[in-house]
Amino acid sequence: MSAYLIVNYDVDDLDMYKEYQAGSVAALRIPDECEVVVFDPASEQIEGDGAGKQTVVLKFESIERAKEIYESGEYQAIVGTRHGATSKHFAVLVNSFG
Repeated sequence: MSAYLIVNYDVDDLDMYKEYQAGSVAALRIPDECEVVVFDPASEQIEGDGAGKQTVVLKFESIERAKEIYESGEYQAIVGTRHGATSKHFAVLVNSFG
């Protein structure tokens, strides 16, 4: 069953964010094990409080594989750069149907 990592944030430091982007492609194993389904820098919040403008949705073959990649040393070495470059960030990992 596929799994999706949904990440949302505001980019506050574009140079630092570009550094994250450069490292995250290999760390997340895009496109071999991870598919970018959505990359929207102008998301519109219609419910709730505190969401950022940028939304990214990544697809993995399973929730277990998504966790392995997210928790890998390679990704953990770069994810702090995203945290430093953004605010209002959150991430959720969800299973797909069927």
